[in-house]
Amino acid sequence: MKDDMTFKEHVLELRKRLFWVLIVIIIFSVLGYFAFPYFFDFLLSILSEDLYATKIYEAFLTRLRIAVLLGLLVSIPFLLYQILAYIIPGLEKKERILVFSLLLSSFLLFLGGVYFAVQVVMPLSMDFLKSRDFFPTSLNRLISYESFILFFFQFLVAFGLCLQFPVVLLLLLYYKVIRRDKMIKFFKFFVAIALIASAILTPPDVISQLMLTAPMIVLYLICIIVAKAFKWGKV
Repeated sequence: MKDDMTFKEHVLELRKRLFWVLIVIIIFSVLGYFAFPYFFDFLLSILSEDLYATKIYEAFLTRLRIAVLLGLLVSIPFLLYQILAYIIPGLEKKERILVFSLLLSSFLLFLGGVYFAVQVVMPLSMDFLKSRDFFPTSLNRLISYESFILFFFQFLVAFGLCLQFPVVLLLLLYYKVIRRDKMIKFFKFFVAIALIASAILTPPDVISQLMLTAPMIVLYLICIIVAKAFKWGKV
């Protein structure tokens, strides 16, 4: 994208990049479909129990959905690259560095959130939800194949996307849309908002809710520290 491009050329350039993003998502979705058995084995290792399908078409549709979701997740780096390639040529050098840094941070936060969810929170949540306090010895479980896989992706989306908010906050602080002193005063309200968002987005167990709320609060404080260090959001 160049500064002397017409509006029509901008639109055509954007359409071309979106087209290639779609192609990459389709390719990774197809690969995800064939890689699904490995993904399923990984899920079983987390649950340590058998899953059951209740509808004849459930296995096929679930595998198709998960293939598309995997395709979307794996395509995120390519999407970020296309965003950079499209907007950076029209920015000043200082803004280019800022945008590149924030997009890279966004990607790393997403990976970190997903890793934290899968490796730390999910096992703890499984132990909590399968506790004998809720499942006495005489009570058996029949866990749905479809519902558990969607439950797993709910974790990924909650932890991957909720930890993206620092990128938005820093941009707003940089362009002085919000003020740093207002963020400090708003902190107690943010804690309440984080708790509510965690309760809505995570499964109904206290462990996953608190373990999503905690990094959100830490990242909010880090945003304030970064803004103070670079003198962003100061009026």
